[in-house]
Amino acid sequence: MRKTAWAFLISTAVLVTAFAGANAQSPIGFRLLKLDGRSVAWTGEILATKVTYAFVNAPTETPDAMNCGSIGPVDGLLGKSRIAPDVFRKEVRAAFDLWEAAANITFTEVEDPARAGILIGAQLHPVGRAFANVAYKHIADTRDVRSIERSLICLNPEQRWKIGFDGNLTAYDIRYTVAHEIGHAIGLDHPGTGGQLMHYRYEERFRTLQRGDIEGVTKLYGVKPPAPAAPVSASSDPILAKAAAAARTEPTR
Repeated sequence: MRKTAWAFLISTAVLVTAFAGANAQSPIGFRLLKLDGRSVAWTGEILATKVTYAFVNAPTETPDAMNCGSIGPVDGLLGKSRIAPDVFRKEVRAAFDLWEAAANITFTEVEDPARAGILIGAQLHPVGRAFANVAYKHIADTRDVRSIERSLICLNPEQRWKIGFDGNLTAYDIRYTVAHEIGHAIGLDHPGTGGQLMHYRYEERFRTLQRGDIEGVTKLYGVKPPAPAAPVSASSDPILAKAAAAARTEPTR
């Protein structure tokens, strides 16, 4: 099955990316990714969209990918930037949690990369900073939104990476960068206005989704439903507790 993919790069200085056509943009700052004239998103679930992700554990080739076509484990990247593997994984999880908290979509890590919808790794041919590659399913479909088949996220192991903000814009924060690339991996493009995590320019003003980011992801996946209310027990409700105590002391007839 033939795949079509698109790739994105965030840069500190200039826009180094290719857009798939002129996409409609919200006045508050989001843009949906369009490939061959249609938006793309993960689809197939009724109650909530469920997406898996994995860290590649061996060199992985995706010949049709425009970027992230050759990726491998992140061990060398972490060693050069002195980031512990468990810290890296926690930061990546936190990046997914930003999107999961905002919309009706969930992300689950799996051990087997072959089973994952999103693959994360280090570039084997380093260039730029970070890329995402999106491929959609080529099936007969008249819907406005094409179904994503697989997304790739790759980081340049030759660049310096860090945890958190310190004002040094030559080293990128892992959580911010990966969260940005996840946005592409689930169907968002670079907005035309700044002040959003999905803007192409790396900056250290916020480490959370902004209004445009949230508007964009909820347009694709819907608003996250409220958590079910916890049942009220007699021990936590003084009125119920008093009634229960009265019932225990009432004489039987």
